[in-house]
Amino acid sequence: MPLINLPLLDRLVADLDALRDRPEAGARREDLYYTLCVSTGVREPEQALARARGLLASHRAQSLATAA
Repeated sequence: MPLINLPLLDRLVADLDALRDRPEAGARREDLYYTLCVSTGVREPEQALARARGLLASHRAQSLATAA
């Protein structure tokens, strides 16, 4: 399992979301998916994105729980 860099995952997910409706950004999207796959240790781009979203949601939930 790779070491998870949450700020990087957050940036990658945000960048991918921003490119969602821009078909001309194909190469950039592929680069982001590649980095996301490496960062999460998941080979399939959509699964890597789902894993990143899950990790970020879990981290946010833990942060809220410890702040309360």
